[in-house]
Amino acid sequence: MARSASLTRGHCVMSKSFTSPFITEDIDDEHSEYWMARRQIAIAVNTLIEAATTSDIDPSEASSIADSIDNISAQLKNRRQLKGVIAHANAYGSYPVANHEMLCVGGVSHPMSPGLRHWFDGDKVYGTVTFNWSYEGPPNHVHGGWVAAILDHFMGMAQIHAGNAGMTGGLDIRYRRPTPLNCELDLVASLVLLSERKMKVEAELSYEGQITASASAVFIKPRTAIFTEGVSTTAL
Repeated sequence: MARSASLTRGHCVMSKSFTSPFITEDIDDEHSEYWMARRQIAIAVNTLIEAATTSDIDPSEASSIADSIDNISAQLKNRRQLKGVIAHANAYGSYPVANHEMLCVGGVSHPMSPGLRHWFDGDKVYGTVTFNWSYEGPPNHVHGGWVAAILDHFMGMAQIHAGNAGMTGGLDIRYRRPTPLNCELDLVASLVLLSERKMKVEAELSYEGQITASASAVFIKPRTAIFTEGVSTTAL
């Protein structure tokens, strides 16, 4: 059974599940403490980024604030460095779990991630996401690049769950209206198998029932195991 924890990031409260969408088992007890700790750091850094974005900085205090942040960075850099998803997979659990945790767009343990949640119901995939001020493009709205990124990632999770783990071969985005910041947005995706190696996914991002963006993508399953190259056999 999946374990869950409520984590607060910015303006939203997320009920996170240890279950990875990358067709894997739940995070095992041996590594759950590690990933919960990483999630705490990710939330704190994400909050810092938003605070740095929105705070009116007195120029006379900027050097002191920067020094404090640099000191924390130095503390982290003095620890063992795990550079990349594969390094995390080999050290803590499995490649699917590390991928779920550390991807920059939707990774639960990545400080840049806006906090995407997704779940599966029948032949459709649903999700929610909230973008804080760090992701602003047009005034008071989400940058279009982040809208595209979250749709691409969300659709990728959908087709991986369907058992046809592939890479984006083509992505078509339609921006219907500006996507608002600081509120919960809804996602839904449907899938059509085109061939043994190709999956078409269509998705929508909406707020209170109004579609703000839609996307269509074709994902192509690689002929080689590029996703797991370099991963130890115990971390697959």
